[in-house]
Amino acid sequence: IKKKYVYILSFLIMIALFMTIFRWNDYREKKLVDVLDGEEIEKILFNEPPFDEEIAFNRTVSDQDSIEEFVNFLKQYKVKKVGTRNFSSKYPNEQFSFQLEYTDERLTYPTLLERDTVLAEHDQYIVTNGPIDYKWIEDFRDKHE
Repeated sequence: IKKKYVYILSFLIMIALFMTIFRWNDYREKKLVDVLDGEEIEKILFNEPPFDEEIAFNRTVSDQDSIEEFVNFLKQYKVKKVGTRNFSSKYPNEQFSFQLEYTDERLTYPTLLERDTVLAEHDQYIVTNGPIDYKWIEDFRDKHE
């Protein structure tokens, strides 16, 4: 009987250790491009402001040079997960809403960049080396109108 309890205790300790490592990895500082799988992007779909929830993404970028330019922009930022989406906009005039399509045909949930906040999938991140250069985003968006 004692062996049985040792095995059960060992198993529970392994699960707790695994969960701790998983949580640490999930909440550690990461590159924004890694969070968004930037190297696998095939298409960028985005909205033109003002954002209307009834209108789908109305702009598409699919040429490789523009996507590479966007990925290089994402590479300069680091983010840290703060939890699930619990977002209240502080800078509604400085938002970039987009959705990514990947080479393996995955499609992300709508993602939002706002100054020092990134909403990706179901998670919320804070930009640790921000703020995000909104002027660059405006120029990128204007170039692809």
